[in-house]
Amino acid sequence: MEPILITNKPSYRINFTKMHGAGNDFVVFEKNKVERLNGDQSIMTYEEISEFTTKLSHRKLGIGCDQLIIIDDNPNDKNASYGMGVINCDGNIENMCGNGVRCFTKYIIDNKVLSKNLKKQLNFDGGDDDNIEQIIETKSGIVKTYPLLRHHLNNKDKDVIMVKVNMGTSKISRLLNEIDYNIPKTLSKQSPIESYMYTIDIGLPYCSKLECVYVSVGVNQCVVFIDRNIELGYLDSSYGDYSKFSTINIQEISDIIQRNINGFVDIANVEFVIQSPQDKLENKVISRVVERGSGETLACGTGACGVAVASILKGYCNENIESIIEMPGGKLLIQWDSNNSDIFKTGPATTVFKSQILI
Repeated sequence: MEPILITNKPSYRINFTKMHGAGNDFVVFEKNKVERLNGDQSIMTYEEISEFTTKLSHRKLGIGCDQLIIIDDNPNDKNASYGMGVINCDGNIENMCGNGVRCFTKYIIDNKVLSKNLKKQLNFDGGDDDNIEQIIETKSGIVKTYPLLRHHLNNKDKDVIMVKVNMGTSKISRLLNEIDYNIPKTLSKQSPIESYMYTIDIGLPYCSKLECVYVSVGVNQCVVFIDRNIELGYLDSSYGDYSKFSTINIQEISDIIQRNINGFVDIANVEFVIQSPQDKLENKVISRVVERGSGETLACGTGACGVAVASILKGYCNENIESIIEMPGGKLLIQWDSNNSDIFKTGPATTVFKSQILI
């Protein structure tokens, strides 16, 4: 296959894999295998890669993606097997990506990427069980993933495999100097409501204010429950039409929320959530997400975790069974026991194609 050429004077050659997790799509490659065409043998930095990210991610002139996912076989944390870099399609470096880390894990398995940190390399075929653990360094800290190589939802060609991810604990994302210093930063049902609930001015004709749930799961999330805000009189009742949820305008509101971070560290993603009576019986909510630097995406892994935590805190979902978070790109299964325990997310990682690009 001839490499894709998107500039007359290319500076780099990149072998990549196009992947997606529930429709959240990525260009995935290894940092130490980005080739400089000027003969320089030094390994690329994330900052250098970010300079040409907009070209790679452009859906008309490049490969097209929500984010770049970059594999580092020699992470700084020597307890980690690998390091993961995440760069949004606008070129800004992100802390973590919940859907991206599943694709990261599948890429490691598919390409049998060796770690410079591990004395004993992973059994990429899984052996007699599924007990493969990848310890991944991210800007948000360590994330552990478990590729489920024998899961019944995997396809026979292994283009799709299910991956379980330990997303760590949920955290309070509001600045601690705005609330009681004695409140534990880890979020649970015992956390006072003022540590995660907030009402923000929006100032639009159809949306005066919004009651939001703020939670951090590696990336800060703002979760908006549609029915609650209609009940409070903050949001126009037309937003409560379940059949039209997929088409309502959420970008304008999200832009205001992401700019207006009163009392919060920063707001990366905004989720809008709706639930029908049948959804309630299935322990399911329907969600749409706007991600910082990427706009609305088909799915967001950290966002799905934030939605699950918020849904349990607000009584929409039962913490004793898996919560189903359905997004335009598919469903993710989230487990969270609110007594300060870790969040586990299970979902698909899909390989679309492999190629090479000169840029």
